[in-house]
Amino acid sequence: MKWHRLIFSVLIIFVCLITQGFPSKLVFSTNMTDSNGRIYEFNLDTGRVSYILTNLQSDVYSIAYDYNNGYIYIPRLHKNDIQRVKYPSDQAYTPEFVTNASVPIGIAIDPLYGNVYWTEYNVGKAGNIYRCNLNGSDKFLVLNDDPLFALTLDYRYRWLYYSTTLTAKKRSIRRSRLDGTRNQTVIEEEASDLSIDFIEERLYWMNFATGDLKSAYLNGTNDRKLFSTNTTIQNVGIYVLDDEIYCVNFNEILKVTLQPVTSASVIYAGTKRIYGLLVYKEKRKYLYRNLRNYKLPMFKSNILTKNANHGNKHRVRESL
Repeated sequence: MKWHRLIFSVLIIFVCLITQGFPSKLVFSTNMTDSNGRIYEFNLDTGRVSYILTNLQSDVYSIAYDYNNGYIYIPRLHKNDIQRVKYPSDQAYTPEFVTNASVPIGIAIDPLYGNVYWTEYNVGKAGNIYRCNLNGSDKFLVLNDDPLFALTLDYRYRWLYYSTTLTAKKRSIRRSRLDGTRNQTVIEEEASDLSIDFIEERLYWMNFATGDLKSAYLNGTNDRKLFSTNTTIQNVGIYVLDDEIYCVNFNEILKVTLQPVTSASVIYAGTKRIYGLLVYKEKRKYLYRNLRNYKLPMFKSNILTKNANHGNKHRVRESL
């Protein structure tokens, strides 16, 4: 497995070199008190703020981006569906229907095999994780669990990480293979959002109750608190990209720096509560295109075998 980590590291260095001089943007959602829900774009270099979508008619707790095809995916909780919008675009932003979903919260994209995964909250009954193709076809139930919230995907080692909620003793961060097997608890606490640092191989989450940004290795060890927002039962979105860590603090977005000492600075302050958050870097699409080029030797041969029952490449070797 060491050689595929080396290839991944080389690709990261390549992307870092070609992205110098290109702007980075934050894309985030606000709650329904803001003109019935909006998706914003914030240019990190110029400070310019603009709307991508307005009048969402729903709260949107997470946002995912498909770098291979250039779409933002939006789970609309109050409309029970998932939409997508072409981004960036020189034309007016027009949302497209992807699929129906029951109270969708978390969302993640598998850039290798072109699937969308999402959690369904389902108060009072079991929550679900579903997947479908990027266009909404071939919808498939991955697993049932307690009411579900946050979601992220480790596309290299083929794990889904998700959080359960509702009753305190059941709140946890769990993971499963992409076909729903080998389900296990990683961290026994709640999380309102999850993100992965693929360089350091660490899982990050926001503890909703305490407002603490926390981190652990992908197997749940070395659990530690990184920073406290001092805002309880309010914060949702976090996003880790390369060596950059961003998190929401109610109506603000913070950039958290861990070295040489842990600190946080406000890079955006609005007037409405912020939920979902992602960092967009245009040239990062080259990383995913190169990963797809390396997919056969790097992933399929060493990690993936075909799942004959589901007709999809999501079964993972048990030796991992």
